Amino acid sequence: MNASRVIIFQPTLPSYRVDLFERVAEKMSCPVEVWHSSAQLGVLTQRDERFAWERLLPPIRRLLPGLDWQSGVLTTPVGPGDVVVLSGAPRNVSNMLMLVRARWRGARTVWWGQYWSSTSRTHRFLLRLLLMKLSHAILFYTDDECEAYRNGLGRGDARPVEALNNGINVAPILAERAPYVPGQRARSLLFIGRLTEKAELGILLDALARPELADVRLEIVGDGEERAALEEKAARLGLEGRLGWHGGMTDERAIAAIANRCRLFVYPGGVGLSLLHAMAYGLPVVVHDDRWRHMPEIAAFHRARCGLTFEKDNPAALAGAISEALAVTEVDDNWSVAAARVAEKEFNTEEMARRFCRLLQRVGVQEGRHAVLS
Repeated sequence: MNASRVIIFQPTLPSYRVDLFERVAEKMSCPVEVWHSSAQLGVLTQRDERFAWERLLPPIRRLLPGLDWQSGVLTTPVGPGDVVVLSGAPRNVSNMLMLVRARWRGARTVWWGQYWSSTSRTHRFLLRLLLMKLSHAILFYTDDECEAYRNGLGRGDARPVEALNNGINVAPILAERAPYVPGQRARSLLFIGRLTEKAELGILLDALARPELADVRLEIVGDGEERAALEEKAARLGLEGRLGWHGGMTDERAIAAIANRCRLFVYPGGVGLSLLHAMAYGLPVVVHDDRWRHMPEIAAFHRARCGLTFEKDNPAALAGAISEALAVTEVDDNWSVAAARVAEKEFNTEEMARRFCRLLQRVGVQEGRHAVLS
């Protein structure tokens, strides 16, 4: 069967997803449509440019606590020969109903989501597994999740099951990245990401207030609902002169001017794509040690072994890990090489598009003349 269309439903379209869908649309022989709602994610969703594959849906509505409805999903025309790719978050009721409707209409379906994340709960995890069973194929975020599924609850599943190794477009970073020479870097830490409860940046502020980090500076690239509370906490701890609040950014040249002078990347909460952004700059990493309280992208850290971990929610342990990482320049250099290699070769949008198209091919989509699948 050759697909008529590839129809991808997404909650929203942040800037870091654009390059992936551009690449997928270019590789496929049939039309690709990405249907999404608008959202307020700061600079991540502030775009003037629109793309030929982009289709806008009304905003997502909250039905009940933990349940959302994306208007327009169920009225999107779907028929035999189409391949429908749906975001697998169980809280999105309309997407899950579309999964059933698409199958009834004769379309092939792909469930795309996380096996487990820092916000997962047992009841939602079980619902997620149930919804996976309704699809013709499964697309996880990382190889680690794919392996966990294959070796556990997905043992014996004969359907196509693939993973993307979720990452970012590293090309703009490679154009701006400076060589990493530990002895020539300031005793500065980089935090990049949205300032949300998940980030737990307050733990890092507590660590910075400890005497062993008295000469260490923190550069904060990002914005969010927690910023005002974090600024107040920093003032109480007497850290104002050691923090750079840069706000949200998507201009890679501006980000590079900050990242290229930092020695380490530190993320005290459940890290996700921010990890790959920092690793692409070759920055050694400090994150907490609870694997299942991170987002799936933590797989890149374990693949690279590019830094240190600390006991979760323990500022003293975090301060100790930062102090140790700052003290060993030779290991830092090795960590930098490993971090950059994994971001450049394994966790990026070029590799994601290749894997995405490989799965689509397995469910009936022919590649275009520019595609290279293996």
